[in-house]
Amino acid sequence: MMKSCGKFRNKGLFSSESGLKAVTPIIGSLLMLLILVVLAGATAIIVFNSAGESENSQPLIAKITIESCEGGLYGVGPTAERVRLEENRIVLMHEGGDSLPFDTVSVIISGHGNSFKGDVGEGGTSVEGNTEVLYKHLNPKEKNNTYVNRNSAVLEDNLWDVGEKLILCGQDSSKYINSSVKVSVNGGFNTSDNYGFKAGSEIIVKIIDVKSSNVIAQQRAIVKHAD
Repeated sequence: MMKSCGKFRNKGLFSSESGLKAVTPIIGSLLMLLILVVLAGATAIIVFNSAGESENSQPLIAKITIESCEGGLYGVGPTAERVRLEENRIVLMHEGGDSLPFDTVSVIISGHGNSFKGDVGEGGTSVEGNTEVLYKHLNPKEKNNTYVNRNSAVLEDNLWDVGEKLILCGQDSSKYINSSVKVSVNGGFNTSDNYGFKAGSEIIVKIIDVKSSNVIAQQRAIVKHAD
């Protein structure tokens, strides 16, 4: 009888071990499957996010040319050679590429020019030299009404589209306070934020994507004396 019981116990123990051996591979397979599913999901998320970031971070590309550039220093020199602020005009043409949002595109113009140190009408004096003009953005905010009137058609949808012209001039600043047009001469920013560029000299115009800090276009031109 004892021998029979021993045999029965051994048989039962043997059956349990066999069951464990059978279940273990199944559990391992399920764990591997679960790990693969998690990894696949994580990979999909990474790929999706990368694709989204890549799409959103694409730099703007456009061909911008200088159609005309006229002007001269204002308030200095022989009377016959003087020009008014509004006669300093740069006409920029969008010839191809992306539509440029005026809120996130800036323009930098540099060359030999002049402005007023201090406020015009309050004892300011003319200052001349290396001049840099920064249009922080191209929308009408914090600019003179003449800027809006000249560019009303292109500003209508807040996008600079192919075939459209944008006209900049030396009198685009808005009353010298909180202007989105900033002018420095020889590194000094205490100016009226209006400007003129010397006739016969070369200027450089850069169109910049503010979000990416990329230069969309860069053009050079010789300033023609305004008639």
